Amino acid sequence: MGGSSQGGYFLRPRQSTHQELSDAEINRGLEELLREYNEQEREDINRHLDVLRGSLELTDDDVVRILFGGSQSKHTAVNGLSDVDALAIINDSSLLGEQPAAIIQRMAELIQQRLPQTNVSPGDLAVTVKYSDDIEIQILPAIRTETGVRIADPDTNQWSNIVHPDRFAQKLTQVNQANNGGVVPTVKLMKGLAKQVISSDRDKIAGYHMESLAIEAFSDYDGPKDRKSMLRHFADYSSKAVLKPIADVTGQSRYVDGYLGPANSPQRQRAAKAFQRMLNKFDACKTEAEFKNLFWS
Repeated sequence: MGGSSQGGYFLRPRQSTHQELSDAEINRGLEELLREYNEQEREDINRHLDVLRGSLELTDDDVVRILFGGSQSKHTAVNGLSDVDALAIINDSSLLGEQPAAIIQRMAELIQQRLPQTNVSPGDLAVTVKYSDDIEIQILPAIRTETGVRIADPDTNQWSNIVHPDRFAQKLTQVNQANNGGVVPTVKLMKGLAKQVISSDRDKIAGYHMESLAIEAFSDYDGPKDRKSMLRHFADYSSKAVLKPIADVTGQSRYVDGYLGPANSPQRQRAAKAFQRMLNKFDACKTEAEFKNLFWS
């Protein structure tokens, strides 16, 4: 990241960047950071998705309707961080006879033909397209049938049971509204903080997982609603909650965080330490210079 707001976080003139910040100034700085997060990526993602949609229109009878299923549908995207998962709805039930792996491979080939200089990778569940501007989009093929939507089941290479991709977004929306619209901005800030603090790929926290932790953290939250307080609460709560799996309400998988293994696994213990480290580093920021270095180093 980077950008013009590096010089504009703190709205009143300061004699020195080493002067200790007040809570009000930290909250203003976080608000300015959110404004930049909101501005910097939406147009680029929409442009990329338009091209991808065009790449996947095989015939007049086929797809493709692109539906956001990840951070964009929940408005928690941060440049270079988000799992910008999108469902490619294939309105052709005859394809149920095709194995998902074959359709994923075909999708990857079509996208690569349209974008020969772009990194396109077929996986067990989706096609990942990584752009030179650090935006990464994962497209999951989905079959719409009379009874609902099915996606790939990577364990069997068949189509899954019916999934409900809208349930998660609805739950996050409910929790966000119950907290005066403060949860989604808190997730954005935590993703930004995680990008700077967690350097090892093996310790990175998936965006979907982080959003699931936010739902749990703020479902019964009755604390202060300012940016600093909510960010601290989220990090503190997650440092404990990440030690156990979270059920996936959409039906796409058993757990949203299966990649971390069972409860109290070594991977989960590392994740818990990562959240505690983020909290400690945030609490240690006392000056404007330290604050900028934490979010922009």
